[in-house]
Amino acid sequence: MRGYEVFAGAIKSLDLLPVFGNPGTTELTSLKAVNDYILTLHDGLSVGMADGLSQLTFSPHLVNLHTILGLGNSMAYIYSAKMNFSPVVVTAGQQDLRHMSMDPLLSGDLVGFIGNNVKYKYELKNSAEITDVLRKAKIEAMTPPIGPVFLSVPMNLMDEETSFTEPEPASLNYDVTNDEAVNAVAELINNSKNPALVFGWEIDLFGAFKEAESVAEKLGCPVYGEPLAHRAPFNSSHKMFAGNLLPGTTLINLKLLQNDLVVFVGGDVILYPYLPSPLLEGKKVVFVGLNIKPKVGETYKVNVKFFLRELLGKIAKKGNYSRPVDFQATTKIANEKERMGVTYVMSKVKIFFSDYVIVDEAISSSTILRDVLGYSQGKYFFSKSGQLGWGSPAAAGISMKKEKVLAIVGEGSFMYSLQILWTIKKYNLPLKFLILRNGGYSILKSYSLSYSPGVEKKDYLSFNLPTEKFAESFGIEAEVAGRDLEELKWLEEGRDPKMLVVDVDRTIPKLFL
Repeated sequence: MRGYEVFAGAIKSLDLLPVFGNPGTTELTSLKAVNDYILTLHDGLSVGMADGLSQLTFSPHLVNLHTILGLGNSMAYIYSAKMNFSPVVVTAGQQDLRHMSMDPLLSGDLVGFIGNNVKYKYELKNSAEITDVLRKAKIEAMTPPIGPVFLSVPMNLMDEETSFTEPEPASLNYDVTNDEAVNAVAELINNSKNPALVFGWEIDLFGAFKEAESVAEKLGCPVYGEPLAHRAPFNSSHKMFAGNLLPGTTLINLKLLQNDLVVFVGGDVILYPYLPSPLLEGKKVVFVGLNIKPKVGETYKVNVKFFLRELLGKIAKKGNYSRPVDFQATTKIANEKERMGVTYVMSKVKIFFSDYVIVDEAISSSTILRDVLGYSQGKYFFSKSGQLGWGSPAAAGISMKKEKVLAIVGEGSFMYSLQILWTIKKYNLPLKFLILRNGGYSILKSYSLSYSPGVEKKDYLSFNLPTEKFAESFGIEAEVAGRDLEELKWLEEGRDPKMLVVDVDRTIPKLFL
């Protein structure tokens, strides 16, 4: 048996299919026996698709990149997979090792090049280790902290004679309990005067929504979503949900000013921009979860579902919080209709797409999107890296398993990954796009107003893009919405991929202090 046959058999046995990629000459030898292959027209898009699908399924998928050049094209997406705790197995073809001393074309130090953007990296030495190394890569990707891994695959190994042994299952047990954590946090809560809970993305990952709600209801204290959560941290329609924390120390401190104890469950703190206030100074802070990198306080490693289940029986009621009704919401939405404000747009989107998975790359509108559309289990995905261009391929990957997926993307962000439309059309993925067109990089204009006044007027931050024409050029139906947004019904209907462009209010939002 040849190395390429072992490679194909191993990735099938390890359930790493489909392979996402954009191959070159250094990869063709490894693909001779691989049939389940999803082609993208830019290397990075393959990583983005695998990232979205791997997060959705909580199962690694394999990416096939073209040597050091494809790896270079994909670095932003690999970094995003790292920040999103996505278990992607990235491979790249290495030149034939028999003439590496001559520095041949398409060669390079792939393992060194990938750096610390993956948690495990290795270059195959011989064909006999193909299966074992692939199995190890999958296990490493799924071991907390979950994240991408990398394998360099020399092309000459794929033609070597070797044998294939069916690999043992590469599964992990996440049923991590910690009685010490439960007892310690319960004691802190019971001795506190005014605790607050901050839930994060692991609530969604481990399906702990019911446990989170039960603990919140028993305590009677407010529940917040972690800053820039890349998955749903809590059921946002629940009466205990007090909103999302914003990623600035001063803003977090003000929101939690009255609380003496802050318990982060399954989440962390992302900060931006720099603000001089120390984070939660003078408060007791605890982080609980399997994938967290806390900035302050104490940390306990435990599965949040089991933690919350055990915590419920050990805590006493501490408050009577219930979210106030926003009586101004209806009036605000009506006022925003005239200028096509994002709040109005999202309120209409919610009517037609409440049961859809939402992939969010509407960067300057994400806060409003989260507040209006809200969260529910398995229905929200966002990139924690800040990368532009991630949302469209990630949504395409998710749509391979979900029939109802809506990517809400700014027109500037959309241009970073325009080629994904070809892949969506070729494989007839049921993905719907809602493009919020505001005529430029609104997030940068907003930042400029606060930190670099005057730059927001520069012409390079504004543009007019015929986004709907780009979709049509790839064979995807597209329309531009009218003021009543009646086209949302058209967008929702049917399985075929579609795009609706909405010209939203171009007033620069005040997103920074």
